[in-house]
Amino acid sequence: MALGSYAGAMGAGQFIPSSYRAYAVDGDADGKRDLWSNWSDVLGSVANYFAEHGWRAGEPVMQPAVRAERFEGPEPSNSLDLDGTVGSVSQMGYAFSTTLPTNAPAAAYSFEAEGGGSEYWVGYHNFRVVTRYNRSTKYALAAHQLAQAVRGRYVAALASNVGSAAE
Repeated sequence: MALGSYAGAMGAGQFIPSSYRAYAVDGDADGKRDLWSNWSDVLGSVANYFAEHGWRAGEPVMQPAVRAERFEGPEPSNSLDLDGTVGSVSQMGYAFSTTLPTNAPAAAYSFEAEGGGSEYWVGYHNFRVVTRYNRSTKYALAAHQLAQAVRGRYVAALASNVGSAAE
């Protein structure tokens, strides 16, 4: 594994030195903060970064949306800022499902879809937290999709183990 990036980012979590000093944690209590080879420290440090930047446990990151066929609004700016609310994004013509209140901060995002065209997403507060970690909406979408895939496999494995134990 490389020691760091051209910009000075270090370890698996790619923390810049100031982030390392502020957010790196000793996840396994061995007396060291090792972001290169200790996954307890790496994951704990990224989680600490998110927590310190306002991560809200149990709240969504983002959700797919369908845009009305006769949509006449502006294309999403894919801004790092949440420039609307759940209610205003819905009123613009995006259909999505959330339990967040209509006044919760939100924004519409447009990404190139596999096979051409666009796919639309609505990002919430936790999406903004991810973009604080890496200032790319594409990164935040990819990280979210990967997390959902990992969660899905984990849940399926648990269900499989429970089913096996019952037999």
